[in-house]
Amino acid sequence: MSTTLRPSVAARSRCALVLSLVAAAAPAMADAFSTYGDHYRAFATPPVGNGSFGVAGDALPDGRLLMVTGNSVFLESHAGSAVFSEVAILDASQTGGSTDPAFLTVSPDGQRIAIGTGFGKPVAVFETNALGTPNAPTTLTSGTLADYFTVGHFDGTWFDNTSLALTAGEFGQPSFVSMLDTTSAPDNPLNEAVVTNILGGSAGVAFDSAGRLYTANGFAYGTGSDTGNIRVFEAADWLGGVDFETEGTFIGDILSGNALNIDADGNLFVGGGDFNNFDAGYLGIISAHAIAGALAGRGPIDPHNPLHLARLDPRLDGFGFFGSAFNPATGELYITDGQTWYATVPTPSSLALLAAAGLVARRRRRD
Repeated sequence: MSTTLRPSVAARSRCALVLSLVAAAAPAMADAFSTYGDHYRAFATPPVGNGSFGVAGDALPDGRLLMVTGNSVFLESHAGSAVFSEVAILDASQTGGSTDPAFLTVSPDGQRIAIGTGFGKPVAVFETNALGTPNAPTTLTSGTLADYFTVGHFDGTWFDNTSLALTAGEFGQPSFVSMLDTTSAPDNPLNEAVVTNILGGSAGVAFDSAGRLYTANGFAYGTGSDTGNIRVFEAADWLGGVDFETEGTFIGDILSGNALNIDADGNLFVGGGDFNNFDAGYLGIISAHAIAGALAGRGPIDPHNPLHLARLDPRLDGFGFFGSAFNPATGELYITDGQTWYATVPTPSSLALLAAAGLVARRRRRD
């Protein structure tokens, strides 16, 4: 069991200080939509593991990144260090010896982690305190330290600390979003569909602070919504089940609607690419104000209006097929591009927070 993730009272006090600094810095980051992409911090992920084609990751509450590739889970030494060590190994009997990770997501309270281990493979769910240390990675044994749910998944994110939203679907058939109850029995999971009839391939899924669910058509079949059509559903509606093609609010047609993520201000990140419509080569950011306008009935965003949609291309070549992640502790947006991730440099106050978060992590290992 990890000692690095079980802070002492003194370390928890320092964490509380960092969180208070985050709150104090909020006004400085109020216009994050317009400052994303001013500068980038590029860093390398852990090397892609055997059997994987990429790396998936998310941030812990203290700002450190957690990543998965191959059959290994890696943890950053401290926020912003880009130094990763193996801290856990997935159960090879469940993953077939490796993963091609679809996603890694940390629960809102930071206590649980879910990993989509790839097509035809399970979703692994385990407690954060099950992670080992760099010198002693834990094997996440099925039924002991982790649960492995055999459910379809393309993307996934937590709705709350036990409910995991998953996008899935068979090729040529309508896709859907389901809600996996991670407290249910792995051999008989409760995984109810909450968004149905997406007439295309699976895309991303995200929730805002009001519990609204965002998802998209990832690859249109030509019989309904278009590739990259993004719709949002109120919590009161999707909890009872909704039809993608006929319900919800249409936000806009952006890329392929993949890698959906939302920051603390409600700005929506959109990844992927729609090459049939020549919409590719950037990460899109839809402003919270434009989303609010759509929800108020003023219609979808105007993708040609820079106040509605920002286009970020850290490679500057127009050929990226980007994903995204967001770090609430540091305010950084990550644009993911294979083994290279690009972090937008936060505001000066957030740079101080990044340094403070790193200091807490370093001190914690000595407490």
